[in-house]
Amino acid sequence: MAVTIKDVAKRAQVAPSTVSRVIADHPKITQETKEKVRKVMQELGYHPNLLARKLVTQSSQTIGIIRKTSTKHSLSDPFFPAALQGMSDLLHQKEYSILLTCGESDEDIYREVVNMVQGKSVDGMIMLYSQDHDPVLQLLLEQNFPFVMIGKPSEHTDKVMYVDNDNVKAARDITDHLIRAGHTHIAYVGGDPRFEVHKDREEGYKQALKLANIQSEVLFRKEISKESAKETIDEMMMMDPRPTAIVTTDELMAMSLLSALYERRLRVPDDVAVTTFTDSMLSELSSPPLTTVDIHAFQLGYEAAKTLVDLLEKPDMMKRNILVPTSVVVRDSCKKISENGAIL
Repeated sequence: MAVTIKDVAKRAQVAPSTVSRVIADHPKITQETKEKVRKVMQELGYHPNLLARKLVTQSSQTIGIIRKTSTKHSLSDPFFPAALQGMSDLLHQKEYSILLTCGESDEDIYREVVNMVQGKSVDGMIMLYSQDHDPVLQLLLEQNFPFVMIGKPSEHTDKVMYVDNDNVKAARDITDHLIRAGHTHIAYVGGDPRFEVHKDREEGYKQALKLANIQSEVLFRKEISKESAKETIDEMMMMDPRPTAIVTTDELMAMSLLSALYERRLRVPDDVAVTTFTDSMLSELSSPPLTTVDIHAFQLGYEAAKTLVDLLEKPDMMKRNILVPTSVVVRDSCKKISENGAIL
């Protein structure tokens, strides 16, 4: 016969209603009682009927994760698995499942979010990006649907809870690292300027140059592919003076540029220094290992999930935003340069 709540209650010497509250993780049940009941559930092999639990609690126990781009691109970006691991770590503790958007276009992703909201298939959502004039953000605000954003919103800052780095400071720090190494001709290769993170990092790069009284900005605003990386490097190498260092806005971009530099027999860091952001194992294992800004992607994901769960448990909680610190990790992709431009 199947084990019932009454069987668990009898063995644990508590009321059946107490077992139900333990299953629902009710805050008024003591941790000691929860542990005792859960131990008995495990001993008896009792598994709660999750569907019944969801019907009673009016909760899906599921969190929606909204990616900024297609599945293929997201899974290639080292930031995504690290942030997802952080979210999963917290949500597993709280017994939530995860539902990912899988669309290959902005329109697909928007339709998926509409279905999640209207179908009540998730209790709340985490947006992994912030961009200008985003219909997904507008939808969630109009529906008063619980969500947290990874990234500083470009609008509605008074209404949105978010977790982010100080990306202006982070870019300023990595650019300043190159300046202190003697570089004065530094190129910045950024991504789609619709996204707030790219705008902030470009601003940090500009601030560092201005503080050092360096007048020459070398900006490339594009999504880098293998082919466009070659074009970008060719364009840089035709400049006079040509850049001796590059700041890239993400690791995929850095890898593409490293490949293009290698094909053109340009050595890193002997001919040009390369730096980037995120600091996943990709940077550590690249050749040469990349100097990066560690944005602590795991922590960004963890804090976003924690903030959302707190919001679901306390809908009237005071709005809060969290800034996760960054740090420059120095490796072998940069060298000091002399006043006459020679690599030391």
